[in-house]
Amino acid sequence: MNSLYTLALRQSSALSADLKHLDSLADPASASSSSSKPPASLHGQVNASLAALERTVDDYDAMARREIIDAKREKALSRVARFRQDLAEFRNEYDRVKLRARQQETASNRSELFASSSSAANPYAASTSASASSFSSQHAYGTSADYAGSVHNNARTNHALREHDFVQSTGATLDAYLAQGQAVLGNLANQRDVMKGTQRRLLSAANTLGLSRSTITFIERRTKEDYYILVGGGMATLVCFWMILRYFG
Repeated sequence: MNSLYTLALRQSSALSADLKHLDSLADPASASSSSSKPPASLHGQVNASLAALERTVDDYDAMARREIIDAKREKALSRVARFRQDLAEFRNEYDRVKLRARQQETASNRSELFASSSSAANPYAASTSASASSFSSQHAYGTSADYAGSVHNNARTNHALREHDFVQSTGATLDAYLAQGQAVLGNLANQRDVMKGTQRRLLSAANTLGLSRSTITFIERRTKEDYYILVGGGMATLVCFWMILRYFG
């Protein structure tokens, strides 16, 4: 049970460090460069760590409830409650980090799209102001052309935003699938470790049982031998008494 407690502490420390790293990458002060975008592998690692910690806490809880000594059982159950509280806080923190990163990325993409659309509309405004100084009729035409161009740019911007949202949702879905796959892989690795530990304990119990069987067999054999020696000695003693009474009595 102590090994599971140590494993849960180590997993909690690693998960806390990963969440701090994600939080620093999602911070607007550090999110100005494209290289600071949290990779999908880091999200998958956090999801796998959450699943592994939950599995370890469940195993530790099951072992704590089977503890015979009351003091140790109460101490272990209090540790389980603290681990479950930490796990809930880790999940909430991860949700907040994901939401902040998503909002930051959406705001950045919208700013880039609106900046590109406004820069594309500037030549129309410049030509309109130039024609207004020369011909009043061309000013009216330039104004209508600028309005039509702005409507076209707004439609193109909305289409680009919808396309970006679709791509972003698809990427998030793929990241979730990858995270689930890594979580399943982490659970399989933990189950393999648990099975190895169970196998070692079974082998140790089997060896102990074999030694006990051989010891019990040896004791039973010596008991039979001692019984025969006792019976033979008793009969020899009776014969000696009879001979003493027969010849010297």
